[in-house]
Amino acid sequence: MRITRLLPVFALVCFVSDAVSAPQLRPVLITIDDLPIASGSLHSEQVDRERITTGLLAALRKHGIEAVGLVTWEKVAQDSDFRLLEKWLSDGHELGNHSYAHPDYAKTAQEPYIADLEKAWAGLMAFLEPRGRSLRFFRFPFLCEGETEAKLTAMREYLARTGQRSLPVTIDNQDWSFEEPWVTAVRAGDRKALDEIRDDYLAALRLAFRHHEERGDDLFGRQLPQILLLHSNEVGASLWDDLFTSLEQTGHRFATADEVLADPAFSEKCEFVAPFGCGLWDRIRQAHKEDQAKADVAALLKAQAEAWSAGDLAKFCEVYADDAVFVSPSGVTRGRQEVLDRYRRRYPDARAMGKLRLDIIEMRPAWGIEVTPLLDAVPSRIHALSVVARWTLSYPDKDPATGLTLLVLQRPAGTWKIVQDASM
Repeated sequence: MRITRLLPVFALVCFVSDAVSAPQLRPVLITIDDLPIASGSLHSEQVDRERITTGLLAALRKHGIEAVGLVTWEKVAQDSDFRLLEKWLSDGHELGNHSYAHPDYAKTAQEPYIADLEKAWAGLMAFLEPRGRSLRFFRFPFLCEGETEAKLTAMREYLARTGQRSLPVTIDNQDWSFEEPWVTAVRAGDRKALDEIRDDYLAALRLAFRHHEERGDDLFGRQLPQILLLHSNEVGASLWDDLFTSLEQTGHRFATADEVLADPAFSEKCEFVAPFGCGLWDRIRQAHKEDQAKADVAALLKAQAEAWSAGDLAKFCEVYADDAVFVSPSGVTRGRQEVLDRYRRRYPDARAMGKLRLDIIEMRPAWGIEVTPLLDAVPSRIHALSVVARWTLSYPDKDPATGLTLLVLQRPAGTWKIVQDASM
């Protein structure tokens, strides 16, 4: 798949100005997925694999880069593949775990997923330990850390138990998508196509840097170090020198994993549960949005309970949408005015209303996937939020009444409103 048709509008923007006004050079960690060679079906001949590896390492060496290469262990199938990994170690790069067969955690049950990782871990440990190297890092294939909290927790426990740290990505991009068209153009000797792909590749990476740097800096209010995801492929062997030169000219410097990961931004707790993966800043940004949505709704419901306890049913019902649906054992009520009328019939005065307390049991935001112009998957805005709560009405002269409620809230005009209320 190519994304070049999405780039012409943006390409000029990328190169209008190479000058960066940042007060200091921004550290960047270079990480490479799918060692020893990505897109193996395009490069089955050993001479090709050697040539690509030599080109990748030459570009890294020229720019003084100490990278972390993530190995997909299934790709290490013969002695020549071990020799390719030896080249990475000999050049001073670190190797990490990228699974055995590159499974998607959202599409794989927990037990077989961890078994796949364990198989890769064992293979890498057997390769690294005799060479005096350790295995410190793991990267989730497809950057997916699990679509349920239970799967996320299980993986974090497994990684902690085996001494592996999840290595995030902050500059997510589609560099892999240029490989097939590049190889096709090389084999066809199509110079014009190669020039076009080169321009689009560099433009796409520059755009990815600008987008994710702005997002991260905005989150933390300062200039952040970055972690770039690349793949070990032929287009990289040909264009990494140009890419790294461009980064050096735009206020970046290449840093080690230890330096970059020491930044406090990489210690921020982030419970990102989704059926897809994305860059770290998008994860943290989504967590902040969820926290804010939950805080706003909690404050709204607190004010609503206070209005009830003050005997103000009109104010209590202001938080319902015009077309809200109220469901109770006695039936279904539609519309805010009808909900208000129902409450007035059942609770004619403050004495009948009592004092209301709402204890929130769970809040669950609802959001989906959006796709950027560069085809990166990112979290959408929060479309709705559901709340499970216990309501309790207390009275000075009789026993309290209590029950459960399930609320669904949306904010079509920027203000949270209850659109569905199932109370029992």
